[in-house]
Order: sequence, then C-alpha cells, then structure tokens
Amino acid sequence: MLLAIDTATRKIGIALYDGVQVLHEAVWQSPFRHTVELTPAIDQALVESGLKVTDLEAIGITIGPGSYTGLRIGAAVAKGLAFSRNLDLVAVSTFEPLSTAFPLDPELRMAVVIEAGRGRLGVGWFEVQDGAWQTAEPAQLLTPEELSKKIRVPTLICGEMDHELRKLLGRKHKNVVLATPAQSLRRPSYLAELAWARWQAGQVSDPETIAPVYLQTNENIPG
Repeated sequence: MLLAIDTATRKIGIALYDGVQVLHEAVWQSPFRHTVELTPAIDQALVESGLKVTDLEAIGITIGPGSYTGLRIGAAVAKGLAFSRNLDLVAVSTFEPLSTAFPLDPELRMAVVIEAGRGRLGVGWFEVQDGAWQTAEPAQLLTPEELSKKIRVPTLICGEMDHELRKLLGRKHKNVVLATPAQSLRRPSYLAELAWARWQAGQVSDPETIAPVYLQTNENIPG
C-alpha cells in the first residue's frame, strides 16, 4: 500500500493506492494549517479504508516547487513515517501529477501553474516527447503578466488559477487553452500512480538526504 502526500500549496491532498485501485482520495483547501491537519487526515483515511499504518509499504510526496511551509511539513511527516515504519520514499515534482492527467497532444505545449505567493506563480513547462508529457524547460517563477507574455504558441494552461489570472490569460485566445477548474485540480491519486510506478522500478529517495525544491527569484529549477 502506498500513501501519497501533496502539501506543496494551500491545497492539501492525500491518497491511498495499492497498484490496482485508489482506496481513498481527499483534497482540501487549508490556510496553511498543514501542521494540525495532515496527520489526522492520514489517520482518518486509514480508518475509513479499513487499513492500519502497518499496511503501508511506501510513501509518495510532492517534493516541490511549492510553498516553504507546506513542503517542509509534508516532507517532515513523510520522513517520520519512512524512518519509523521503514517505508520506501518516492519524491515527485509538484507539476507532474497534473501533466500526467491530460491526454497527449503534440500540437500543444503545457504550462502547469501553482501559487507561489506575493502575486507570483510557479510554472512548469511540458511538451509531448517519446509518448509522454516531458519537461520542456526549467520551471520558472513568474508574475501573471510575465506568464502571459511568454505564451507565443498554442499552450494548454492548467493548475491554480484565480478569476483574474483566467481573465488575463483568456485574452490570448489564439494561443491559450484554459483547463477547467475541475481539470486543474492537482489530484493525489495521480501522484500515487506516478510514485507507485517509480517505486516498482526501484526509483526511491533517501529519507536522510531528500529536501524540498523551491523556486527563487531569477532562478530556474528543473521541473
């Protein structure tokens, strides 16, 4: 059994996955109360699924980019479980679960957007290569206006977008395909599937050395 944990932004997500089915999935908005909400939510998920913590074999987490507080808390909980229960830990980029959720379209680029605070956005860029959405360029920290200016070819945009951002990007109707709010939800079940596949392939992380990835101003970090 794999537990997926996504605390990269104000939206927290958890899922339980056994390689065949998603036994539990929950996503909720938290005003950075991750410390007091995450562990009880995991306990409740196990109870509702008829499981115990001893049934867990691996943990998948979003390692970033994202908020300092959210990522730090998610990593701390995941590390604590990994050490105390001798579980494997698998780190996944925050952008990947959303990119995985969309059908392949070689005619489009994809921009996955997350909140980055202070009116800025974390943006991961993807293109279809070798039969999958692959990182096209380093992730960036952009203002909404900077993101709009960068879109010069047909681009699918998904992720955390408020009304104003949708309105701004919608003006570039020739090159912008806006995902719906439901399509833009970063679902932890997709994180679970990605982490499961990497776990089965032996692609695990070292709990002692794993660290969250942050985007800094004027700094690009691979997505």
